[in-house]
Order: sequence, then structure tokens, then C-alpha cells
Amino acid sequence: MSVRRVVGLLLGATLLLAVSTACSRPEVQPLVMGAAPWSNTETSRYAITNLNGDFAGTLQYQIQQADGGWIFRREISSSETQEVISVETDDGVFLPRSALLVRVYATGEERVNTTYAGGQVDMELTTVQNVTTNERNHIPSDARDQRTVLMLLRTLPLEKGYSARMNSFLPVANLLDRVTVNVLRREEITVPAGTFDTWLVELDTGDSETRAWIGVDAPYPLVKFTESRNGGLFELEAFEAR
Repeated sequence: MSVRRVVGLLLGATLLLAVSTACSRPEVQPLVMGAAPWSNTETSRYAITNLNGDFAGTLQYQIQQADGGWIFRREISSSETQEVISVETDDGVFLPRSALLVRVYATGEERVNTTYAGGQVDMELTTVQNVTTNERNHIPSDARDQRTVLMLLRTLPLEKGYSARMNSFLPVANLLDRVTVNVLRREEITVPAGTFDTWLVELDTGDSETRAWIGVDAPYPLVKFTESRNGGLFELEAFEAR
């Protein structure tokens, strides 16, 4: 077989593989969020398991309606530290207005106050030594606060093959991500809170991946999730809506 024919066959195979891969990718849809599926006050509690399979603490999400919007409160308790985050968003497309992070250690606490105004983000950081600094950043005006993204999956029209993108910003690390949301499949899973029919959702930033299991039935609870950045596993223990 001639060299020219071999090269031609290789190029053809490469092109066929590229076309096949492109066709297998789901079509990315415009990001459209529906109405809030949660009640005026909702609480979810999760058990945290570390990479070694050991119990590492608890996480609690609480969502409350307030001032024409929502407050997303997340509290993580472990043997070493306690972290409480509150993010206030609007009621329409859940864009952030402000956020407060408090980390409590044996030696004191650190705080990060964040104010969002369109594409401008102002942060006030106070260390354990009570030293305060200020920072300003500019981000896309449609960016959501990263600490709310998992709960906001519940507002999306999830189904097999669904794909969309959103901007996500983490103030503490000044980390702006373009997140691709893909529904991989429907899956029945069992966690401490019971057995749930869920959508397995992948959140891909390009350098990290989170997987979340969202209930198929209203109010579409966040049943379980894993994060590649910290390796933690979070499983629903209790859910209350009122």
C-alpha cells in the first residue's frame, strides 16, 4: 500500500471520528430558568463523606424568601471549622445582590462581604487578625454566585440530553467559571433520606467537574452531589419545606 493511500485513510478516519464526536455532543440550549420550585422556607441537610470514606461533617442549605428575592444560606460544620454563607438574589433570574461569608476557627473568624452591582463586584475581606482589605472586580452581568449554582439547577428544564451554559463567580477566590450543564441520564439512587428518582447532572468548568443528582419530581430536591475540587460526597439526610 502506498504512503499516499495510508495517509488518506488516516485522514479519513480522523475526520470520521471528529464528526462522530461532534454529533454525540448535546446541543447547548439558551439558559432559561423557571420559577422557584422551593417554598418560602426550605431546609436540606447533607452528610459529608471525605475521600477516605470517613464522615467529615454536615452541610445545611436553607432558602428563604426576603425583600422581593431569595436568601440562600449554606452552613458547613466540621471538626476543624464552621463556615456560614448567605447569598441574596433577585426573584427573577436569581442574579446575586450581596453575599456574606463567615469562617469560624478556634483562633477567631474571617469574613468576606460581597456586593454585586451589574458587572461590578466589591469585596471587603477581614482576616482572623482583624485586618480589613477591599477589592473590586468586574464580571459578566449575568454571572451567578457560585454558592447558589447547585440549587439553581432545580429551576432548569432538566431532561435527558439537556445542555446549557452559565457564568459562575466565587468571590473568595476571585474565580470566574463558564459552566457547562449536561444531563447525563435518569438514575434511581438511595441516600440517608430515602430513595429518589433523579437526573444525573454534570457541571463542567473545563478544569473541574461536579456531579449533582436532582429529583425528577417537584420540588426537584438536590439529593446528592460530588465535587472534584475537594473530593467530597454530599448525601441528603433530611428535607423540610414549609
